[in-house]
Amino acid sequence: MAVILGCDENTYGFARYLHKEHGIVPIALTTTLLEVCKNSKIIDVIIDAKLHDYQHFVETLVDLGKKLKKEYEKVFIVPCSDYYMEVCSRAKAELTDYENVFIDYDRLKEFNDKISFYKMCEKYDLPYPKTVTLKPGDYKEKVKTIDFDYPLILKPNNSNSIEYLHASFPEKEKVYFIDSFDKLVHKIEAIYDSSYQGELLVQKFVQGDDSNMRVLNVYSDKTGKVKVMSLNQPILEEYHPSTFGNYAAIISIEGVVPIMNQIKAFLEDIKFTGAANFDIKIDEKTEEYYLFEINPRPGRSSYVTTCAGASIQRAFVEDLVENNLKEHIGNEKEVLWLNVPMMLLKKYVKNEDILKKVKDLKAKKAIFHTLKYEKDNALKRRFIVNLQYARKIHYYPKYYIEKK
Repeated sequence: MAVILGCDENTYGFARYLHKEHGIVPIALTTTLLEVCKNSKIIDVIIDAKLHDYQHFVETLVDLGKKLKKEYEKVFIVPCSDYYMEVCSRAKAELTDYENVFIDYDRLKEFNDKISFYKMCEKYDLPYPKTVTLKPGDYKEKVKTIDFDYPLILKPNNSNSIEYLHASFPEKEKVYFIDSFDKLVHKIEAIYDSSYQGELLVQKFVQGDDSNMRVLNVYSDKTGKVKVMSLNQPILEEYHPSTFGNYAAIISIEGVVPIMNQIKAFLEDIKFTGAANFDIKIDEKTEEYYLFEINPRPGRSSYVTTCAGASIQRAFVEDLVENNLKEHIGNEKEVLWLNVPMMLLKKYVKNEDILKKVKDLKAKKAIFHTLKYEKDNALKRRFIVNLQYARKIHYYPKYYIEKK
């Protein structure tokens, strides 16, 4: 049995896989029932508003694990957010009724902290964009020393930290696309006028639009051996301030490219276990790869890996339940994964070669939507999904940014 922590598209993707392939209705433990999981018959949602309290959360997981072990031989956890992953890693010694082998908490903190992650990149010769770190006490002087051109990127060291999530200020986003010095200073001051007093990163903008992004999903087995790798090309991102930077449309890439071998060697050297995803970008001028971050958990769009044949969802089951995780290094086929209506691709994707590929994949019926599942298609469910898509049609014209 699976206990999924969260209630977003990732949650639904895992539930869909487990229901379709194994006839399982997993438990989703969450603080709030989000719309993407409403009116679903394939998820048993448990809402607990007190999960923000660490001790209560751990006690809840321990009690749930003991209860499920009386009915099921093996139980595992799927953490679908940084916070949920942090709780599992920190409390792993207490979660003995679950099959997961969670990474050490100290290592997890290195991943979630971009500054520490970039130091790891230097150690393992993994490329990342040139970065300047700012603090409340030094930013006024440091911004004057930035020697890379505009536009550039401004972001908190960890946009998913409790400190940043709870901070309130105008036009708050996860990542900021800055095109002038005055706007940079204005945004930094707005952030530091709030409760957030953590580090900010100013980062060189890697040239190219959304189609130059890559997302690599991986799964390492309980011994730390990388067994599943799925490289994919986002062709459109989300632009609403609350979801900015999340992927809205992805085309899977068949086979293996060199950066995958570098990351595989890195993960195996540090004995990483479980799922992770890397945000990567290719500079359109130099064609060099740059790592932005690692998320040591399944990515929100990870259902694309199941559609492309190198399934992160399947890896959880084969590793933690069947003890027979097969190797899938590289996708087996090219597919298009969508979390927006097709009409938005036609409007906002500028690359004609990609649009032709989209047309070809549509003709091959190789298009997949995580939220559209034929076995979970009641009227109320269809209404919720269609409403989600309709909202995106409304807000893209308002928030879309030309990244040039």
